[in-house]
Amino acid sequence: MKPRNRIAEATAPDGTVLELIEHDGDHEIVVRGAGLMGSRQHHSEEELARRACEDLAEAEAPRVMVGGLGIGFTLRAALDLLPPAGRVELVELLPEIVEWNRGPLARHAKSPLDDPRVKVTIGDVGEAIRGARGSLDGIMLDVDNGSSPMVLANNKSIYSHKGLGFIRRALRPGGRVAFWSATDDPLFAAKLKKAGFRVSQHEAHARPGRKGSRHSIIVGQKT
Repeated sequence: MKPRNRIAEATAPDGTVLELIEHDGDHEIVVRGAGLMGSRQHHSEEELARRACEDLAEAEAPRVMVGGLGIGFTLRAALDLLPPAGRVELVELLPEIVEWNRGPLARHAKSPLDDPRVKVTIGDVGEAIRGARGSLDGIMLDVDNGSSPMVLANNKSIYSHKGLGFIRRALRPGGRVAFWSATDDPLFAAKLKKAGFRVSQHEAHARPGRKGSRHSIIVGQKT
């Protein structure tokens, strides 16, 4: 059996340690021994982008935001869906994650950070959303396991009523926000609806063909 090798680690502002693990050419980002994301199963991350960007291919110059880089699959899927004049702001809290995606992780999602349409912002996605103010056609948020339970405590504000208000303000009319969730979350969907969004929930598996772990994509469209 080939060994699992810890090749790097990063520490979040709340002290949580994220480890980058390599095994037989694949990679996984792990917190407290549990895998957050891996290079072998990423279909639901791609579905996150599809649900947010599916109507933007023919738009003149759409602008979207991706919160949370992971292994780059959501960013890659968004770029593949957007036209040449589209722009993506990638917001990642930890600079180490960006470094990993420019290094050992780059090949998995075909080096999306090298695309000139991408602007990288190191910082809190909540702050980036607050500064957007009606300029975004889509927002993709894969910053945690969902509204509950949290891996990183500082993500809580994004899922609050106040945070959803900032998201709504950041979107253009008809714009969509899509949240990745490890499980179905009807309570959060109801909160999203109360915040003024048209809400839909979509099943998304870790692998194509309804294989692998089942996740949920929760979409809110600004009316």
